[in-house]
Amino acid sequence: MIVMKKLIIFFCVLLVALAGFTVSALNIPKGKFYFNNSLTNYSVVKFVYGNYSNSEIYVVTMTNEEDSLWSITIPETVTGMHCYCFVETSLPDGFYNEDPSSMITRIISLNGKHTTTFNIPIPVGWVFTPTGGNNWTSGIWLMLGQPISYSGTLPVMFINTEDSMPITSKDEYIYAYYYIDNMGIEGIDNVGAADAPNLMQIRGRGNYTWEYYDKKPYRIKLDKKTALLGMKRNKHWALIANADDYLGFLRHAVGYELSRQLGLAWTPSQRPVEVVLNGDYIGLYMLTETVRVEPNRVNVTEQADYETDSLKITGGWLVEIDNYYEEEQIQTVESNGQAINLTYKSPEHLSYPQREYLLDLINIVDSAIYVTDKTDNSWETYIDPDTLACFYIVQELLDDTESFHGSCFWHKEKGESSKILFGPVWDFGNAFCRGITDKFIYEEPMTTQTWIGEIAKFPHFQQIVKKHWRRYVSLHYKEMTDSFIDSFINKIYQAAIFDALRWPDYGNAELYYDRDLFKSYFQSKYNWLNEQWSVANGDVNCDGIVTAADITTLYDYLLNGNDTFLSTSDITSDGEITAADITALYNLILR
Repeated sequence: MIVMKKLIIFFCVLLVALAGFTVSALNIPKGKFYFNNSLTNYSVVKFVYGNYSNSEIYVVTMTNEEDSLWSITIPETVTGMHCYCFVETSLPDGFYNEDPSSMITRIISLNGKHTTTFNIPIPVGWVFTPTGGNNWTSGIWLMLGQPISYSGTLPVMFINTEDSMPITSKDEYIYAYYYIDNMGIEGIDNVGAADAPNLMQIRGRGNYTWEYYDKKPYRIKLDKKTALLGMKRNKHWALIANADDYLGFLRHAVGYELSRQLGLAWTPSQRPVEVVLNGDYIGLYMLTETVRVEPNRVNVTEQADYETDSLKITGGWLVEIDNYYEEEQIQTVESNGQAINLTYKSPEHLSYPQREYLLDLINIVDSAIYVTDKTDNSWETYIDPDTLACFYIVQELLDDTESFHGSCFWHKEKGESSKILFGPVWDFGNAFCRGITDKFIYEEPMTTQTWIGEIAKFPHFQQIVKKHWRRYVSLHYKEMTDSFIDSFINKIYQAAIFDALRWPDYGNAELYYDRDLFKSYFQSKYNWLNEQWSVANGDVNCDGIVTAADITTLYDYLLNGNDTFLSTSDITSDGEITAADITALYNLILR
C-alpha cells in the first residue's frame, strides 16, 4: 500500500515537473560525477536522463568505483534536458524515444528500482548521495570527500561544552559556550560570534526520545536573557530533535500553529535551526520556548515554594498531567479507575497544604465531571470550557491520542473562583500515530485519556466545541492548508536533507512525500470532524436548533464586533455578516 502511494505521488510530482519543462531546461555537464550506492546497494547503477517534452531519453551504465561510488563521464555537455535519475535496471544502454510514463513503467517492470527524478543542476566532480535506503528517495550533491555538515539555508547554532564534555544527563547541567550565525538570513540577528561566544548551560531532556534515539533533545539555560531567532528574550529554551517525527517535522509546527489560530492564551514559539555540537553537525532542530511561569509565557501569579497561606495556595499553578510516574507527583484515580499523575511545575516544591489543595481540587473536579446527569454543568465552575474546547480541537485535528495522557498542561491563577485553563500545548510526537482519522481521540485510544471522554458527553460542551470549530473553519483552515504547511516545508527543505544524511536511520529523507502523507491525514481528520461537528445554517449559537436565540446571538456579534462565522451566519450568502442576515434569519425562523 505504501509503495503504491509513493508511485502515485511520484507520477504526480513528475507530471507537475513536466509542466515546467518548456521554460526550464537542464544541462548534463561535460565531466565526471558520482553516485553514492551505500544506502541503495544497487547491483548495477544506470544514469537515465532526458528531454521528456520531446520524449528523448538516454540510458548509460555507470562505472563501479571503490567505496560504493559509481561514476559516469559525460564527454560533451548535453543541453536541453529536463531531468535525470539513478536506477537499477536491466534496460539496455542507449537512446529511447518514449514518453516518461512508458519509460518509468519499463524500468519498474524490469527491476523496479529507481530514485526520484531530479531537475537540479549537476556539479562536476560531486557525489549524489541519497538520504534513504529505499528506491524513492531525495538526496543531495556533496563534494567528493566532504563531511556531512549544515546546509547554510537556516541559522546555525554552534555549541561547545567545557572541555568538549559529552552531554549524558537529563538532570545535571554542564557549562558551554554558544553563538548563532544567521547565515545571511534577513530578519534574524547573529548572537555572539566564534571569537566571542556567550555562556550557557545544557543538559538532556525528554523521556522516550532521550532514551531511544541517538539524535538527542536538549534543555538549555543561557547566562542572561536573550532574544533568539526573533523570539522574545528569555534564559530558558529547548532544542527539540524531532527524531521520531516521520511526517515532515510537521507535527509540532502544525500543533503550535493550530493553538495560535484557536486563540489559546500562550503558545510556545519555535524556529528551525541547524546545530553543531563540539564541532559535530547534529542536524536540524527546533529551538523552542519552554513551558514555565513568566509574564511572556504562562502568565499567572508565581506561587512561592512551601507556601502555607490558604489564600495564596489557590494559585498560580502550572501542572502537567503526566504519563510518567515520579515519586514526588500528586497521584489520584479518575472515576473510571484510571490513574492520574500530576507533575507540578510551579511551584516546584510543595508544602503539605499545597499538596492537599491540589489533590482536593482534582478530586472535586473529577466528581463534577462524572455526574450521571449530563445537563449538570457544574464542572464548568472549575474548568474554563472555552479554553478546554480550543485545546481539545487542536488535539483532535492531529489525532493526538496521548494529548490528555502526558505532556498535558493546565494552569490556574490565584483565587478561589479562578478556573483551570488547559494549555499551553506541548509535544505532538504521537500525532496521527494510529493511522486512522474516523474516530475521536478518546475512542479506542492508544493510551488513557484523562477526563476528555467523559466531558465530551456533556451537550453544552459539544455546543462550545462546535462554536470554536466553526470559528476555526471560517477564519483559519484554508490558511493552514494553503500556505502554512508548504511554507514551513520549503523553509526547512535543504536542512532536512542534510539532517537525513546525518541520521539515515530515521527522519525525513523524502520530505515532500512525508508532507503529503501528513496533509492526507490532516485533511481526512478535518473532513471527518466537519461531519461530526457540522452546524445548520442559521444555528449561530450551536445549540442544534434554529430559534429566536440565534437572532439574539447574531445581533450581539454585530453590535459588539465579535468574531462572526460565515459558515452558519451568512444567511443571505453574500459573503458578509450584516443586518440583512438578521432579517433573513428572522424570515427563516418564521417559515
